[in-house]
Amino acid sequence: MVMMMIEVKSYELWHWAPEMSVGIDAIDKYHKRLFQLFYEAHVIAENGGERALLNKLAMGLLLYGESYFTRKEAIMQSLSYPFADSEVALHQMISQELHQKFKNTVKANGDIAGFIVYLKDCFIEYLNKTNQHIKRFSKEHEREIEDALNVDGFLTLPEEIIIYVVDDEPQQVEMLKELIEVAGFSAKGFTSAVEFINQPVSSDDIVVLDLNMPEMDGIEVMRHLHAKGSVPSYVLISGFDEKVLHSARQFADAKKVVVARTLTKPLEPYSFIDEIKQIYTHKKIMLDKTDLSPLISTSSTSLFTLADLQHAIESHYLIIFYQPQIELRSGKVVGFEALVRLQHPERGMIFPDQFIGLAEQNNLISSITNEVIDLVITDYGLFCEKGIEPNISINISAQDLLDLSLPEQLSTRLANVGIPTGAITFELTESAVLTSISDSLDIMNRLRMKGFALSIDDFGTGHSSLVQLYQAPFTELKIDRSFVMKMLDDDEAMSIVKVCIYLAKELKMETVAEGVETEEIWNKLKELGCDIAQGFYRAKPMSLKACCDWLTTEFNIKS
Repeated sequence: MVMMMIEVKSYELWHWAPEMSVGIDAIDKYHKRLFQLFYEAHVIAENGGERALLNKLAMGLLLYGESYFTRKEAIMQSLSYPFADSEVALHQMISQELHQKFKNTVKANGDIAGFIVYLKDCFIEYLNKTNQHIKRFSKEHEREIEDALNVDGFLTLPEEIIIYVVDDEPQQVEMLKELIEVAGFSAKGFTSAVEFINQPVSSDDIVVLDLNMPEMDGIEVMRHLHAKGSVPSYVLISGFDEKVLHSARQFADAKKVVVARTLTKPLEPYSFIDEIKQIYTHKKIMLDKTDLSPLISTSSTSLFTLADLQHAIESHYLIIFYQPQIELRSGKVVGFEALVRLQHPERGMIFPDQFIGLAEQNNLISSITNEVIDLVITDYGLFCEKGIEPNISINISAQDLLDLSLPEQLSTRLANVGIPTGAITFELTESAVLTSISDSLDIMNRLRMKGFALSIDDFGTGHSSLVQLYQAPFTELKIDRSFVMKMLDDDEAMSIVKVCIYLAKELKMETVAEGVETEEIWNKLKELGCDIAQGFYRAKPMSLKACCDWLTTEFNIKS
């Protein structure tokens, strides 16, 4: 067994403990789940979860708590519990207080992570006050309680991420399960791959999978699950050389299966614990961003239709978030990428993956591009007031490159407000250029002659990158985040980053690395001679106001 004096950290305080037990499995089950939700929200907050996401998690916890109170009241009624009236009043008081505190915290732009801590502490205090009373009355009444819960219907739980461990060595399975428990989660273990593939594995789950198993190897496991439509995130483990792991990752990439980590045996316990926490947290953040949690039923989860998009464009709901681009050599801000969002008055923030595809399918993308350019023109003057005259990068699509009058229109618009064309970089993907080679090259060359800069975005992810570099007058090469984020752990990714930087230098282009999320990646890119970095290590995308505040704080640029 593993438990080799692994240090238990402060997150233990976030877990349900046996002394909180009511003695009825049906009740304790929901206590445990609630504390798991507290812990997940806590971990997401610790790992920089966005404020909007934390708001949703906090609201979800409030709604879950209220549902729990309703269930508890049904149980008390089934037991003829003498303290029912006072406890119902307590439930109402707690709910009112927590909702008011949450509302005030959100309104004041306050500490949501702190509110989640407060919420957890309130629930612990509540359990300590009430459990001892109900324990006395619940003894030998398990059947009545089960009947009460069944009549009342099952309490809706948020989707749970299940961690599976699959390895033919029983000791390895037990070791990994215990390490996962130390990380704050639970896992299901299998020593038979054949038995495992018959489990109801969800695409939301995580599978820690040994590649080398005699009955069925890890590649076969991934293939079988993929054929069933199940694409969980994998942590691949192997005692073979790293080339085998790398090849397995390429197989997964070809199947569009997520391999979160590849690890070699023997595993280092503390590193594995940290890896599992990071993977689980990332998975939870992605699920909550897309699903908005099953606890929360609002109009924001409904389908965003073409009519909705047309109305949003006409009503000027589009806003811009700016992600700083920082020169690696000097550490100075040299530009920003303009990232469009849709701020809906009822649905809240809507991200581009929810409306850009719809816009392209219905010939609305040019309307969005025009609105983005108008917003950037307005914001450029505010940046200048901060004492910085940045380069601003704007994404344009294949449809924008069909308008032969585009270069003249854009240069005229900027001239009318006194913004130099050299202050704007247009980012194009390879697919945009490939849509119509002759028209694209016509427009791109005239954009360059007007003074605009051109960037090839997501470089290396398409099929004709070198052709594009040869044909088109690009001034900047953006190294795709999929290579940058893996470069320290993946020799092939590192090689691609090095080649990109070398190519750009040879072709007299600047390089911008996307997805720079750690100091180690930053330092390596600087060592390799990359020009500019963009990523969460230095700054997330921000609203104009937040961006100006950030400039003031980080660089002492005047308010």
